[in-house]
Amino acid sequence: MRRREVLAFLLSLFPGAALADSREGKESKREKEEEKKKRKREDEAEEKTKPGASSEDKKESPVFYGQVEAVQGTTLWVAGRAFKVDSPLLPYLAPGMVVQVQGKSVAVVSPGAWAYYQGSGEALGLGRGPVRAWWKEGLLWRVWPGGSQETLLVARFQHGAWQGVPPGLPLRKPPGEGWWLVWLEGGKVKGLKRLDD
Repeated sequence: MRRREVLAFLLSLFPGAALADSREGKESKREKEEEKKKRKREDEAEEKTKPGASSEDKKESPVFYGQVEAVQGTTLWVAGRAFKVDSPLLPYLAPGMVVQVQGKSVAVVSPGAWAYYQGSGEALGLGRGPVRAWWKEGLLWRVWPGGSQETLLVARFQHGAWQGVPPGLPLRKPPGEGWWLVWLEGGKVKGLKRLDD
């Protein structure tokens, strides 16, 4: 027998062997390609969720505007919706203020210039006992009885002046611009703390 005939005879004995080998080769190649694609998709998804990913990759939080209805802990009620927010100004917001909420941040839209006071009503001619008062553009806007005996003021210092503060309060210039928590004692400033909004 010639060599060709021997090979044909041997292949006829094992007809599925050559075919199986070629199928296995194709399947393993296909599996490797699919695994490679899967890893690439996972890497792309991971890149999008990494901090510092471009703003195009991140989905922006929707922006909501509305009037403040109530504040309870870290929950802000705006126009019938509850938002969990993170702002040092949150405890000093009053119903009726118009705010912008985006994600966990909140910004007061109206009134533009406002201030909050807590303490003795007598010190400002607002009656006896502790009060909570808000000024809007320097004019008294809201007054509620109650609050702490500690006297404090929350206001913004901007362009070299206190914004929305009632006239006659003896406030000194703070170290910089921004929102400040001011502790008062006997009509004088006892301490200052910057509130980053």
